[in-house]
Amino acid sequence: MKYTSTAVNATPEILKRKLGGELLTPITIKDTAFVNGIVKAGNPIAADGSVANTASAIGILLNDVLDSNPNGSLVRAFANVNEANCNKNAGITLAPAVKTALPLIVFE
Repeated sequence: MKYTSTAVNATPEILKRKLGGELLTPITIKDTAFVNGIVKAGNPIAADGSVANTASAIGILLNDVLDSNPNGSLVRAFANVNEANCNKNAGITLAPAVKTALPLIVFE
């Protein structure tokens, strides 16, 4: 009998609750955005794929993205985002300008 074990790292959940109607958009993360080969979930992302904790943010990164596969998903609207989880996972404090730039997202 053969047995193989595989460890899986789970991405922290940034949504407060899943409503089923969240607007998600695919995006390619810019090479310069990666820190130690990863961009953490909860980071605000600009249209060019860079991390932008400013008014230029167009969404919040839903899952961790590795530089080996720079494709990610942005939460852009109709979602309840857990602000504490975003801040903790991304290692930032979401700026008030981000919340203003994303009026269709509820930050709780």
